[in-house]
Amino acid sequence: MSSGPTAKLIDELVQAVGGTARDARARHVLAQALHGLVRLARSEQLLDMQRDAARAMGAGSRREARALIRRLGTRSQGQLRLELQDSEADRA
Repeated sequence: MSSGPTAKLIDELVQAVGGTARDARARHVLAQALHGLVRLARSEQLLDMQRDAARAMGAGSRREARALIRRLGTRSQGQLRLELQDSEADRA
């Protein structure tokens, strides 16, 4: 798991909600649910950025925007792992 600021904040939230409860499973499930929400938010943010970029490049229709997003996606090296994205964000 990542050790960036997001992971630290999630750990603090789990401690605040779960406290020192002995139910390690409940704390683990809560932590994993929060990590899942963070991943979902990041993917939604990436899609929004791609749509905005497509609009800025002049894609007039949804069909053109989708085609442009596909072309942008094929140019990339694929999806980065979240740990790598976290480490790059920490450096910035």
